[in-house]
Amino acid sequence: MTDMNNANQGGYGEWPQQPPPPQPPYRHPQQQPHPPYPQPPYPQAQAPQPGQQPPYGYPGYGQPPMDDAATTLLPPVPALDDATATTLLPPVPPMDDAAATTLLPPVPPMDDAAATTLLPPVVVSGAMPSAPPAWTPTPPPPAGRHAAPPQARHAAPAPVPRQAAPPTAPPQQGAPALDSPTMTLKRPVAPGGPAGAPAAPPYAAVPARPAPVAPPAGPRGRTGSPIIDPGLQPALITVGVAALLAGGAALGQVALALVVALLQVLTAAGWFRLNGMWPARQGIALAALAGLTADAAVLLADSEGSVAAVVGTLGGFFLLVLVLQTFRPSDPKERFYALTVLGSATVVTALCTSLLVADWVPAGVGAVALATVLAAAPLPGPKLLGPVLGLAAAVLLGLLVGAPPALGVLAGLGALVGRRVAAYDFPSRFVHMTAGVALPLAVASPLIWIATDLLAG
Repeated sequence: MTDMNNANQGGYGEWPQQPPPPQPPYRHPQQQPHPPYPQPPYPQAQAPQPGQQPPYGYPGYGQPPMDDAATTLLPPVPALDDATATTLLPPVPPMDDAAATTLLPPVPPMDDAAATTLLPPVVVSGAMPSAPPAWTPTPPPPAGRHAAPPQARHAAPAPVPRQAAPPTAPPQQGAPALDSPTMTLKRPVAPGGPAGAPAAPPYAAVPARPAPVAPPAGPRGRTGSPIIDPGLQPALITVGVAALLAGGAALGQVALALVVALLQVLTAAGWFRLNGMWPARQGIALAALAGLTADAAVLLADSEGSVAAVVGTLGGFFLLVLVLQTFRPSDPKERFYALTVLGSATVVTALCTSLLVADWVPAGVGAVALATVLAAAPLPGPKLLGPVLGLAAAVLLGLLVGAPPALGVLAGLGALVGRRVAAYDFPSRFVHMTAGVALPLAVASPLIWIATDLLAG
């Protein structure tokens, strides 16, 4: 058995031992002794063979080499102090904070209000943050004889059964409570003030989701009735236009045609704005052109062909409107609506020419003006009192001047219908000052011709 601590038994030894004393050279008794060989001044160190003891001066196994012997070939390093080592670096002058930040712009002091001007205001909704549920650690499985057997190394983990929710504890005082029907957070009741003071009312519950916004009422998001009467001022302007028509009829056909042309332009502009089409310059121009063409046709025709001239002009322009709107590159629904508005505007404008072929024009426009003013007047009593009085006054005026009996009735009805149409669908002030002025006369114009020529003849 080899002792690793005994160098004589094959070990390495713990401490280097002294070399054995030099033995005298062996001399053969029959030979002469040889002179010793010259040896170098420094003996060469030989590595010890396995099983031998290392010679003196050679470090043993596991011992670090000596520093003097390891660094004999390196030049000596002179000692340097810090001052000598940094002589090539420029000196760094001391600087204070003010001098070091001279190139930076000064930062003005800002308060919280000025710093958050671009942020939207934060509205407190009233909800209080609820505390997270308390974490309950899962108990470890019981150890012992009944413990579960260990799983295989590569086996799939078994599904963990879902644990039942812990019983909810009753809400503490001051903690946010949940409303059972709506599941909304409520703020706790504010603590009462000094003794004897009434307790502050509790905060209102915050809804879990915003309430749906009700759709806007009316076609343009307005409330109330869509029928708004033009009022007394447009009715007075209607009276003025009726007076101009009566004066033009007294002066002749040409003077009456000029006033009728003004009425036709006003009717075309108000009709398009009343139907929500604005600006409609091309449609207004086309409808007004139809009326002016009918006026010129009546003036150029004789007394027997004047009615045919109005009908022919109306039919030609209506066909032109139909062709233009059919080949118009737009949405089909929008095309149909534009066709309806432009066609009706052409008919209403061109029918104003009926005043040029009718009789009893001053009596007819006078009945229209009287019915319009009485219907718009703020009379005490029920709302229908004004229109009824206006219709009665129109009939009475026709009878007083000796006109046909149907003139007052039809003229009064036309005035009331035109005024009612101008009040439809939340009309603007522009509609009241255009359609509200012209439509009572425009609607009554063909009725005046029917009452004086067809029914009276």
